[in-house]
Amino acid sequence: MEIKIDFHWQLTQHGKPHHIDDILFQMLEAIQQEGSLKQATEKLGVSYRFAWGLLNKWEALLGQPLVILERGRGARLAVVGEKLMHANRHLSASFSPELDNFSTELKREFEAILDHSPRDTFKIFTSHGLAVGALKELIDQQSDFLLDLHFHGSQESLKALKAGDCHIAGFHLPIGELKRHLMIDYLKLLDEKQHQLIYVVRRNQGLMVSRDNPKQIDDIRSLTMDGVTFINRQMGSATRTLFDQLLAAHHISSDEIKGYSHEEFTHMAVAAMVASGAADIGFGIAPIADKFNLEFIPLVWEHYCLVVPQLLVDDPRVQAIISLLKSDAFHRKVRDFKGYDTARSGELVSFDEIFT
Repeated sequence: MEIKIDFHWQLTQHGKPHHIDDILFQMLEAIQQEGSLKQATEKLGVSYRFAWGLLNKWEALLGQPLVILERGRGARLAVVGEKLMHANRHLSASFSPELDNFSTELKREFEAILDHSPRDTFKIFTSHGLAVGALKELIDQQSDFLLDLHFHGSQESLKALKAGDCHIAGFHLPIGELKRHLMIDYLKLLDEKQHQLIYVVRRNQGLMVSRDNPKQIDDIRSLTMDGVTFINRQMGSATRTLFDQLLAAHHISSDEIKGYSHEEFTHMAVAAMVASGAADIGFGIAPIADKFNLEFIPLVWEHYCLVVPQLLVDDPRVQAIISLLKSDAFHRKVRDFKGYDTARSGELVSFDEIFT
């Protein structure tokens, strides 16, 4: 059983509701990417006639053009079309992790009721990431246990592991001097004698800026330039802590950064804000910048690891996770993520390797 919970748009005019199908947002995204209505229809596998009718329908309801067609110059989004696309991106990026968590929980509850011979459930709390998402897909396809995956911040995940609320926790930690502050917090929740670390990926965090970098941003000091607006991650997240450590290392005060107090809860939500033009710079991971057609300026590499109690290392479910992390299938899924390195995926690593 698979359960997917999503949000939808509804426009009400004169008391009559009109549901906006997701195909409209896909069409707007494709037009922006391709610069041509014809190429957008080919990309989505729909007819030109269908696309023309779809756009005309919503332009009539909104009373504004969504797309501007120019002879010999292709197509581009009008102001309303661009605003609609960016609003949908932002909503999806902000709420998708919570909806995924709720879907997972609901799936587990329904299967417990409906399945007369339920499969084992294995619970992981971890920081939201593309690599662990790829791992979940493989577990769902190839393993005989159910993965109950919950996305939380690194520290919150480690607290859940210590409290016995999950079987495995995930965290990310910068490589080099910047790890010191996070390392102290993490080690308060971990015990080398009781826990084993499993390497997932090495990944790069950096600055996400608009395509073609119109503000000429080149490093973290650019955050203090006049006319530059930043969008931050929420207080308590490992990414926010890492960013604050970068500021301290470069002797930059948060007071010098316009938008420092404006927070979002995921990498995708930050990228969506930059893509919409609501901010000039965000801090996050390379593949999310790529997803939103942003440029990425790498700043720091970090480890992304799973933690499992020593007593569970030989558990068949843990062994299955280790095998999948080492598999060609996992490497194929992750290799196209920019700024991700799978050379050590699936290795059992020591505390000294990660924390010293």
